[in-house]
Amino acid sequence: MRSPAVVLSSSARRTITGLAAAFLLPFGTIAQTDSTAAKPSLFKPTLGLGAGMFAFYGDVGNDHSGRSPLVSRLGYELRASTPITSWLEADLYALHGRLGVNERDFKRDLNFDSRITIGGLQLRYNFLPLVNRDRVVEPYINFGFESVEFLTKTDLYDAQGRRYNYWSDGTIRDLPENDPNAANAVEIQRDYRYETDVRELDADGFGKYPERTWAVPLGIGARMDIGHGFDLRIGTTMHFTLSDLVDGVSDKSVGERQGKTGNDRFLYSSFSIGYTIPMARKPARTRFTTPLTNEQLDLIVLNDDEDGDGVKDFHDLCPGTPPGVKVDATGCALDGDSDGVPDDRDDELNSAPGALVDGRGVTITDDALLKAWLNWKDSANVNIVASRVESFGPARAVKPPVKRVYVVKVGTHTEGISEEMIQKILSIPDVRTIEKGDTTFYVVGSFDAIPEALRRELEMKGMGIESVVMAEEGGQLIDVSEESAAERAKMVGMGAGDDSRDVIIRVQLGAFRNKLSKNIFAGINDLVVIQGDDGLTRYYTGSYKDVNQAAGHRVSMLLKGFEGAFLVAFREGKRITMKEAGARVTGTEDLRTRATPGSVARDKIRYRVQVATFAGNVPMETMDKLLGLGDLEPISSDNTTRYFYGTFVERREAEDAMQAIRIKGFADAFIVGSVNGQIVTAEDADALIAK
Repeated sequence: MRSPAVVLSSSARRTITGLAAAFLLPFGTIAQTDSTAAKPSLFKPTLGLGAGMFAFYGDVGNDHSGRSPLVSRLGYELRASTPITSWLEADLYALHGRLGVNERDFKRDLNFDSRITIGGLQLRYNFLPLVNRDRVVEPYINFGFESVEFLTKTDLYDAQGRRYNYWSDGTIRDLPENDPNAANAVEIQRDYRYETDVRELDADGFGKYPERTWAVPLGIGARMDIGHGFDLRIGTTMHFTLSDLVDGVSDKSVGERQGKTGNDRFLYSSFSIGYTIPMARKPARTRFTTPLTNEQLDLIVLNDDEDGDGVKDFHDLCPGTPPGVKVDATGCALDGDSDGVPDDRDDELNSAPGALVDGRGVTITDDALLKAWLNWKDSANVNIVASRVESFGPARAVKPPVKRVYVVKVGTHTEGISEEMIQKILSIPDVRTIEKGDTTFYVVGSFDAIPEALRRELEMKGMGIESVVMAEEGGQLIDVSEESAAERAKMVGMGAGDDSRDVIIRVQLGAFRNKLSKNIFAGINDLVVIQGDDGLTRYYTGSYKDVNQAAGHRVSMLLKGFEGAFLVAFREGKRITMKEAGARVTGTEDLRTRATPGSVARDKIRYRVQVATFAGNVPMETMDKLLGLGDLEPISSDNTTRYFYGTFVERREAEDAMQAIRIKGFADAFIVGSVNGQIVTAEDADALIAK
């Protein structure tokens, strides 16, 4: 709201000028350089930033039927505007955001997500001729013309490449409902990763249609001044496009994909903050002149000595010298030994030329300098770690530096290994696995010197296992063939040791079709993971020579919930019976590393809904919505907090809760599993209960 102008008569102006002159007379005289007042300028550019929500109205989603226009995808706005008249304003603007709809009913199941970028020009009419000029809130309408670019994708496959097939019972499976093998179909879940380009998919034969169009925006809103050049705008605008392919579906689509006649459109509801750049000319400043003569000014400037050291301030390079301190011609304290410490503070007045001294002018010895440097080095040796915490897994701790050790690599695989090789590896008492990406390395031992590792290498070769000495440092395997060549030559002719003849008993936790999350095996530090050429992944723990100790370890695994845990024994690279290992058994044993289905006690497995993940502070309105859900548990790690809802025995119960949470505004909520309190994928939980 503008302030009313104040008009002064000529007599009033003369009175004010006289009072100002009388007040300022002791300080000098007034020289007025410009009496012209600043003229108002109609050109007042405004820059604005805003955010809002996009709601799509088109073929997919049935014109947003049954959905709130405020519950959709986020968008951002950048605007530059200026008045053309007092009632009309021109805006140049850019919008960027996402459009998307997930449609699922008994007729068809379609979804899309489109990244859109908009640039345009619009005019804003503020009803000034029709409403009160002193209004606080200014209503307006806007209309214009714009260019829209879109890139539309759809979610057809899950992370494992399995296509979604929507069944009539409401589930999603990896085979069509009418497939001859439909009885073997596995239920899967959407991952909401829109991986397939709709235009490249060409499901309706439209070819390479342009992914850009023109649009006409038409909207309403209100503007309010909030002071100091800032204003707040709230409004909503419908963008009428000239294309019917923003969602990739039109009335010319085939089959169940066929849409209705008419172009696509979308609604953008937003708020923005603007700042008007002041353009009015400022009145010229008045300058003051002193009544003192040049001689009087020179007397003040050239003869003053504020610190009383005998050097006038005009020539004093060190003002503020303490009283009684001897100074040189420039007013600085004397420094007889030129060590940088004035004599009045120097405890050693005859320091050697060029010597390093401390704050009191005392020479610093080599021992003192070394000690100071080591103290600084220790205090500066700080590790700063920044990482992103994934949805599954414990917080990653900062590990201290580790020394290099030597190990013997006895195997490696990326897909699967044979039954014979599995038995050889499991017969090694101290075998362990190192996983890097999709590759698993099997190593034994941990030696400080290469000769010790070479003796273990010869032992492995005596068992018929190809092996090589390598260095392990920080979880990485390093080639040391050149270093070990000389030592290897000295050991030619040495045979294998006798350790390979010992009986090794392990606990097999189970075999699974898909590799499981390590969280399921939290607290099991000696886990050995082997993927066979039959496609199954086997999990083992423990390495014992005594049957009773191995049996005790199996009992502890059963208490952890691994119901399928059983004992297996090996000697000299081959599987042997438990009777041969010293146990009393009844019946016969299958000496293969059999694919016994793994399982965890059902009461250890639950389902939960991961509602949201935040890094840093959570917005207050979002926190209110989270607290309104009720049974919510936050789990924090590495500056990131994940929020989990509920604890469900059946997955269907968790799915119902997830749908209810999504309706409340948390569109990215999804289902996870919980095993012994550790968060895993829902698919892992399904595998453990044989679903």
